[in-house]
Amino acid sequence: MNSFLSDLSPAVLKEISQWQDHPELGKLLANLDTATDHERFLNFCGEAFLALHLLAHGCELRVEVDTPAGKTCDFEVTTSDDKFYLHLKRVITERATARRITVSSRLRYLERIQRPYVVSIRWNSGLDDEQMITYVAKTAEFIKQAKVGDEFIVCDNDEQEIGGCRIVAPWNGTHVSLAIGFPSGFIDEAPRMRKAMRKAYQQFMPGATNIIIIYSLHQEDKVDFETALLGSHIERWDTQPPRGRRVAHGRADDGFWHLNQFAESAVAGWFCLNPQSAEIRPQLWFRSDDELANQMTNQLESLLHAKSE
Repeated sequence: MNSFLSDLSPAVLKEISQWQDHPELGKLLANLDTATDHERFLNFCGEAFLALHLLAHGCELRVEVDTPAGKTCDFEVTTSDDKFYLHLKRVITERATARRITVSSRLRYLERIQRPYVVSIRWNSGLDDEQMITYVAKTAEFIKQAKVGDEFIVCDNDEQEIGGCRIVAPWNGTHVSLAIGFPSGFIDEAPRMRKAMRKAYQQFMPGATNIIIIYSLHQEDKVDFETALLGSHIERWDTQPPRGRRVAHGRADDGFWHLNQFAESAVAGWFCLNPQSAEIRPQLWFRSDDELANQMTNQLESLLHAKSE
C-alpha cells in the first residue's frame, strides 16, 4: 500500500478500499495507490473525495471518459434526471502555512474607518509598539483615499519596509473589514485559476453539460477563484452607484466569463481540500445570462449539497 494513504482517515481508507474491483472507481484507487509524490497524491485525493461526495448523493459515475477530440473528462455523472461532465483541476497556491500570529489591538483602529472595503493588511513580525503605531497611522491615511485594487508598501521613519496594505474588494458593510496577511506579502492566485479553467474548457464534451471544478488547500483561495471567474474588482464611473454609496463597483474584463468568452461554460465551482477529512463543501457559481445554468441551479445545489454564489 502506498505510504501516502496513511494520510487519510481510517474511515475514508476503508471506504475507498472497496473500490478495488470496481470497473470505474478502481481507477481512482489505483491512482492514489501509485502516486509517486505527495503533490500527485493530493491531486488524486481531490478526485476521490469528489467521487465519494457524488456517490453519497446517488450518482452513477464513469471515470476518465474520452471525448471525440481525444481529450478526457474526469467524470461522467448520471442522475435520475440528467447527465453531465465534471472537469476537476487542482491549483497549487503559494500561501503561507497557517501559523499563530499576534494581532496588535492597535489594528482595530483601521476597522473604524468608514469605507466599505475589504482590506488585506500585512506587517513584519517583531515590530515594536512605536513601529506598529507608525504602520497603523500610514495605513489608515492610505485607506482613507485609496480605491479598489490599490496597494501600498508601508515604511517606517527610516524608510525601512514594515508592512503593506491592499484594497481587495467592495463589500456591503459601512466600515473597513480587515483580512490578515503574512509578512511574505500578498499573492494573487487568480492567473493560475484562469489557466486551470482554460485547460478544463479544452476538455469539454461537445453537445453536453460541462462543469469546471477547481480545488485547492486554502480557504482564502475562494476569493482568487471568484476573481479569476468573474474578473477583478474595479471602480465604475460609467454607471450610477447604489443608494448610499459614492462609487459604483464592477468587474474588469480579465474574468474567464467576461462577455461571451468560453460561452459553453455555464457553471463552475470551487472547494477546499483537507486530506484528513473527505468532507468537501463545493460552492457553485452560475452564469447569470445562461438559460441552462438557470435551469440547473436547484438540481446542482441539491446534488452537490452546495450553496450557489
